[in-house]
Amino acid sequence: MDVENIGGNAIVIKEVNINLVRKVLKEKKQATKRQIAEITGLSIVTVGTMLQHLAGQNEVLEAGLTSSRGGRPAQQYIYNEDYALALILFPHERDGDIFIHSSVVNLSGSCVYETDVKVEKVNLLSLEQIIDTSLAGHPSIQAIGLGLPGAEYDGKMVVSDYEALLGISVTEHFRLRYHKPVVIENDVNAAVIGFCNRTQVEADSSIVYLYFPERFPPGAGIFINGKLYKGKRSFAGEVAHMPLGIPWGEDSLLASFERLCEAIGKLTVAVSSVLNPDAVVLYGSFLRPEHLNAITKLCGTQLPPSAMPRVILSKDFAADYVKGMIVQTLSTLEPNLQLTK
Repeated sequence: MDVENIGGNAIVIKEVNINLVRKVLKEKKQATKRQIAEITGLSIVTVGTMLQHLAGQNEVLEAGLTSSRGGRPAQQYIYNEDYALALILFPHERDGDIFIHSSVVNLSGSCVYETDVKVEKVNLLSLEQIIDTSLAGHPSIQAIGLGLPGAEYDGKMVVSDYEALLGISVTEHFRLRYHKPVVIENDVNAAVIGFCNRTQVEADSSIVYLYFPERFPPGAGIFINGKLYKGKRSFAGEVAHMPLGIPWGEDSLLASFERLCEAIGKLTVAVSSVLNPDAVVLYGSFLRPEHLNAITKLCGTQLPPSAMPRVILSKDFAADYVKGMIVQTLSTLEPNLQLTK
């Protein structure tokens, strides 16, 4: 039965039908009208109308005919993953200089362009210059994602490594300037999303991602039952404030294998005791498999077997971070319209 048979606003119902067709093509990659109709429960006539609408916007493309087996070949359709693009930006340091990395990705998350721009400081102006250039070169950009260490609360940056952004309504500023969805996420929150997406963890899994920079205290990204958890005021994950008596960031801590493993083990036990996650993911450029073994053994002596998480070493924080930013930014372009009884 077509959803047109359900009472409701005709425009809303049309959007629901379009979204059903769009979803099938994204998942199947390629399909005929009949195949889409069978999956969605819509009539072939309705599917044809929706495809005509999507093709008119260049969101759906014709992909040739099915091979004939005695019957009439059927037209196949594919979703145009370049129909809309997203811009991802984040600052990073290299050899004492500050760069802003930008990537333009399509709806499948594939990168179509990327660059690094050296800047004197990270502020609204330096970000605007890069965004303006990106939009001029790629007019199909429909969403912007900013990876910024820190946190926004009540619309303003309350924690930031970049002084020029403190107290600024960064998300709202760029939303008003560019009239597009804007996502701001800190590095470790993006990393836990990226890790879960890249490793395809179960939808109901709970993961804690502990990130250990060389010169700064650690931070945590918390993923509970398939969702990022930030807490009421976006302060969840600021594990450096836990009163564990650990001198995070001190060279002497990094220099001692035993002390470092004990410190990370203590933090892992603490977050496991509070959150009881399925896994705790560790990343630090200085961490090796021998660290992981020692930390796991230490946790096993302090946690009962039922509370012991899998302790995993992530090999690529940058990949986790970028993937998380892509997932978060593209989610703003994902229609979520459906009818419920």
